[in-house]
Amino acid sequence: MAEHPRRPGGFDLTSGRLCLDFANTVRARPLSVRTEYIANYGDLLDWSRQATILTVGETESLAAEADRSPKEAEAALAVVLELREALYGIFSARAAGLPAPGADLQTLNWAIARSMGRAGLVQSALNGRFEWTWPDTQPGLDRVSWWVARSAAELLTSDDLTFVRECAGYDCGWLFLDTTRNRSRRWCDMSTCGNRAKGRRHYERKRSTRSGEGG
Repeated sequence: MAEHPRRPGGFDLTSGRLCLDFANTVRARPLSVRTEYIANYGDLLDWSRQATILTVGETESLAAEADRSPKEAEAALAVVLELREALYGIFSARAAGLPAPGADLQTLNWAIARSMGRAGLVQSALNGRFEWTWPDTQPGLDRVSWWVARSAAELLTSDDLTFVRECAGYDCGWLFLDTTRNRSRRWCDMSTCGNRAKGRRHYERKRSTRSGEGG
């Protein structure tokens, strides 16, 4: 099985887009036995802090709310993880040149509707530019899905969509943006999936050679 351990600092956030990073919080997705990196609401908050989509104050507020309302937190986590699986379905299909699954697109559209229903514009004090955010909105337990859904919508409607790839490792399933000059990247990480694939090819060549000599 491909090894994608969390880095010393936490989660892997190297895909090139927030929504793809979130889809990659599962290891070995194509297999029936897989590793789940977001096993509880606390893990979700940890990922959100590392991805810098929640402030320390927002994280503490949501953690306290989750402690007060564990059933609501569990329901919110289920909603967010359902969105994550839909994102994988959509972007994996896109990477393979296939149409997006209708049910997955519907799940994403529901998440977009929830997030944009609370969204507004604010002006940066640093450069005067306007940006989408959620001004004067009490963070909901599903707040993470707002950011992830917006990131997915932006990627799906951008030219960068053509550069979405799925790792060629048969037991990986991680998504990434191929930013190489010749758009030839195949692996999420050459040091893990890439090296394992090279090792398998080397083994198969040696086995084939031994079989030929035996024959």
